[in-house]
Amino acid sequence: MGKVIGYMRVSTDKESQKFDRQETQLQALGCEVIYSDRMSGAKRDRPQLNKMLSDLQEGDVVHIVEIARLSRSTKDLLEIVEQIKTAGASLKSINDSWLDTTSANPMSDFLLTVMGALGQMERQMIAQRVREGVKVAQAKGVKFGRPKANKNKVDYAIKLWQEGNHTGQAIADITGISRKTLYNKVKEAGLR
Repeated sequence: MGKVIGYMRVSTDKESQKFDRQETQLQALGCEVIYSDRMSGAKRDRPQLNKMLSDLQEGDVVHIVEIARLSRSTKDLLEIVEQIKTAGASLKSINDSWLDTTSANPMSDFLLTVMGALGQMERQMIAQRVREGVKVAQAKGVKFGRPKANKNKVDYAIKLWQEGNHTGQAIADITGISRKTLYNKVKEAGLR
């Protein structure tokens, strides 16, 4: 009999996203080892996922809370599941009860492909809506990105630089522009 393993993932490395919900559910199943990644499911190369896949032994059962925690791409999802099967292990999802490869159920394989494709389509639709929203906002005059440095402040900073009485940090403190902006503007002006 193999080990009971858990895998969990949150989308970002920010502390605001927590593993609590996933961890509680996986521990309740008696997972002996839980692997966790803090990165997008769109990325296939995840350190803990890779470690889990390489550590798998015959008879192990990998539990996930839901299919989206394992992958956001149908191709990657199917490859991950194939690696699990090749190791002689199985995959079970808590929330997606149809996802259970512990038995040779062709319906589970079919649903895995369909649901993986739906998840990928959902992700692509969200990205498309974001792009459309950005275009609409830009058409309304909304500016994206870092704001440009105030020209008067930059001119004053260049003047102070040319006088040669202040360090870059002092000029940044006096004018309120960053040292990086100062050095970039000094370089653009050919004063370096």
